[in-house]
Amino acid sequence: MADERRSAVGAAGDGPSGRSDAMSDAFHQLLAASPLPMWVYDLETLRFLEVNDAAVTHYGYRRADFLAMSITEIRPEEDLDRLHAAVAGHWEATQYSGAWRHRRSDGTILEVEVVSHRLEWEGRPAVLVVARDLTDTRRLEAELKHRTHYDAPTGLANATLFADKVAAALARPAPDGAALGVVLVGLCALDAVVSTAGDPAAHAMVSATGERLAACCEGRALPAHLGGGRFAVLVEAPEPEIMGLAGSVVAALSPPVAVTGWGELKCVPAVGIALAPASARDAADLIRDATSAMHHAAQRGGGHFVVFNAELRAAAVEAFETERALEAAIGLGELRLDYQPIVDLQSGETIGCESLVRWERPAVGLVGPDRFVPLAERSDLIVRLGAWVIEHALAEASTWPARVGARPRVSVNLSARQLGDSRLVARVAEACAAFGLPPSAVCAELTESAFVATDDYAAYRTLAGLRELGVEVAIDDFGTGYSSLAYVKHLPVDVVKIDRGFVAGLGTIAADTLLVDAVVRVAHGLDMRVVAEGVETEVQLDVLRGLGCDAAQGYLLAPPAPPERLGEMIDNARRVVAGARRDS
Repeated sequence: MADERRSAVGAAGDGPSGRSDAMSDAFHQLLAASPLPMWVYDLETLRFLEVNDAAVTHYGYRRADFLAMSITEIRPEEDLDRLHAAVAGHWEATQYSGAWRHRRSDGTILEVEVVSHRLEWEGRPAVLVVARDLTDTRRLEAELKHRTHYDAPTGLANATLFADKVAAALARPAPDGAALGVVLVGLCALDAVVSTAGDPAAHAMVSATGERLAACCEGRALPAHLGGGRFAVLVEAPEPEIMGLAGSVVAALSPPVAVTGWGELKCVPAVGIALAPASARDAADLIRDATSAMHHAAQRGGGHFVVFNAELRAAAVEAFETERALEAAIGLGELRLDYQPIVDLQSGETIGCESLVRWERPAVGLVGPDRFVPLAERSDLIVRLGAWVIEHALAEASTWPARVGARPRVSVNLSARQLGDSRLVARVAEACAAFGLPPSAVCAELTESAFVATDDYAAYRTLAGLRELGVEVAIDDFGTGYSSLAYVKHLPVDVVKIDRGFVAGLGTIAADTLLVDAVVRVAHGLDMRVVAEGVETEVQLDVLRGLGCDAAQGYLLAPPAPPERLGEMIDNARRVVAGARRDS
């Protein structure tokens, strides 16, 4: 067998460098034993002189075919110039390594790494090549690179790649007449879709949004999915074209999405635009400013775009400074609580008092919760603020029997972020124990948005824990969000509080009266009590009593007041209800 192999490449007495037969046998044994493809080719003619079994198997050519070919025949045509340059280099260098593409007998292109060594074969210059197939490795690397830079659900660029592209665009001069724009897109109420229709429906909506956005941007901008319901577009064009693209995005994403099992679901897009160089110093600034503009668009209900400007920047700076000052205020004694009585509409007795946080900010004056609570809700600061409210509200409620001769239930407002606080139930239990209050003396109020902006199970688990403790649970501002009594019936809720927007029309707007009547009837059927908020006129009070509403709060009965005035407010509420009963 050894004689047959040697006869195929030269005289039996000559090895690859004119060495002994023993050396030649060792060389052939090395080729035969190697698991990697190996061959020897003539440096002048480029024809194969020897190939091993691994090469025959891996490349699919028969041995005789291999030995009748030149090394150019296993290369793609477009690589031949580079190949000839590399061969020429072998006349100067004895060793070489590099990445190449080889072609198998079936036409498949392989990504390979070769190591070659110049030698003499039967007295002629030749090259020994060892090839390692990296095709699968390169494919895996490409897949990993794609996963690193692209979003799996949508196939769009992800947040990392998008930020890199923005940074690269900022680093180069913009074309004449062009601006660099970042367009941020948020799907309003996607969390509501998760809470009502579930994750599969939300995923379908995100996927459809990605397809629509990609079609809208094709050929003129880079779309990206930043996660959840947030998308982005990077566009370099004159400002009017950027505005036109933003308008097209709003139009493309506004139609409802057909979701199996749910019909058509709609998430209105809110779009924010930031332009460079006027808007930002770096990629993070530009994306942040576009996000800020998007939030402003969402606050206005979505369905349009907002361009970031100096006014929004000033508002953002003010919000940042306010948030920092609030964080300090929690520990500096600048916060206080006012209380508004919740009054039984039949007896006139105060059955509860809602605690309302106020901020006495130095050099500014009294700051209402509408100005600082939303800022706290954007971060974990709301958890600290909420813990402060719980502790102080329960501490003050413990003094009410001595102060006002009664013990109404104290209500504290909770946010969606607080529902995610794993210690919330424990905090309430500890505060009740510390101040000698039964948990039944506490009511936790949550807005509809707090329910739909968090995971159903997490919300249910927290609320169920509060109710198991003995705390009453109320859904606040009912009618302003995305839920319904059909949804609420699945949650551990004791009280439904009708939003003031519907109460305002009682006695004058028939639709509002019908709506409140329906809420009262259905809530009572579900063993829930009903409280009307924002009662400001005797007409509203009379209608509510006639509809069977259980309780009410509002300026007609008693405005929010510091705890030292609570007795006065309770007496006033009792007189108002008594007077309404006499007049009716």
